[in-house]
Amino acid sequence: MRHISENASDFLTKLLPFVENDGARNLTEVSRHLSIPYTTLRTRMMNLKERGISVLAVPDLEKLGLERIRASFYFICAESELKPIFSALHKNAGLRSYARSLIDQEIDCEFAIPKGSSSELDNLFSKLEELRLVQKFRMRHLLWKEILMLKTESFDYSKGEWDVDFTRITGDPSFNIPIMSEPSRFDYNDLILIKNLELDSWLKTVELARKMKLEVGDAIYHLNKHVFGGRLIKTFRLRWNGRKDAWLKHSILGVTFVFDEISDEDTRHAISVLTSNPFTWSHLRMEDGTYLSEAMIPISQFLEDIQFLSKQLRKAHLQPRFFMKDWSCASTYTIPYMLYNAEKHSWELNAEKALESTMQMVNTSA
Repeated sequence: MRHISENASDFLTKLLPFVENDGARNLTEVSRHLSIPYTTLRTRMMNLKERGISVLAVPDLEKLGLERIRASFYFICAESELKPIFSALHKNAGLRSYARSLIDQEIDCEFAIPKGSSSELDNLFSKLEELRLVQKFRMRHLLWKEILMLKTESFDYSKGEWDVDFTRITGDPSFNIPIMSEPSRFDYNDLILIKNLELDSWLKTVELARKMKLEVGDAIYHLNKHVFGGRLIKTFRLRWNGRKDAWLKHSILGVTFVFDEISDEDTRHAISVLTSNPFTWSHLRMEDGTYLSEAMIPISQFLEDIQFLSKQLRKAHLQPRFFMKDWSCASTYTIPYMLYNAEKHSWELNAEKALESTMQMVNTSA
């Protein structure tokens, strides 16, 4: 395939408002506003994945009637049972992501569960502990979570490489806590549309309708009325994932920084440092005051980036825990649409049913 000549060094920066609004799905509109020929724009957009960049749909979980839970535990089951258990936890308990820490083997994961159902999740893991599948389970509610946009000024789009000048990075200690949304109107079709857009944010409406066996008009109605019109997907983010060859060579490191139960003032300083880091992709605050930040760092930039963060955190007198993710035991999932009862128009999380399904998955894999 012939590659176009990239003469717009600020292409990604110009693209950001369109990504944030609707994922830059309407290339005709983007082409008109940016004065870039449609064919040139389309080629550039198709090249994003090749350069390790994706467009991520960010659902508004509060509007969907869900709450976030951050949990940690240790597996004491066989390695072959891990993926079946994680799959079962997604289908039956709202698991959204998980990652095992290198060396100490702790599992860090996030759930999206029906509001008010945290006792069911706690009961489920109590039973898994009794069955000696997990141990040392701990869960905390999230007060807020923010997915960050790619810092385009530090990424060379034409080369698909990071070009970071750490001496010029500055942070801002002021931070506005994201406003929590109220539950909104939606139905099962909206959930499936969101799920598909999480998997591929550039799926055309015709393709979405075909996958869901809907009339195109019905798909358009749900997208315009609820998913986009009702902001069930509250935003899209341009995110650096890394090139496929980099992942095959294990040259990207997933890193998590944990600041245990710190004050609001210290949290603002930690936010200032971590969000100025071009490799940080999300951060959150838990109910007990813990602040957590996640980053994906290329090995070529790792030592310099960690040195930069260490220096800035030392100035702020902050000492986080730091661990790296095991790439062989980490994954993410879409919204837990399988917990939604379409007939009753309500979410359902039941510890007994979740346990039964989990054990079936484990026994099948044995």
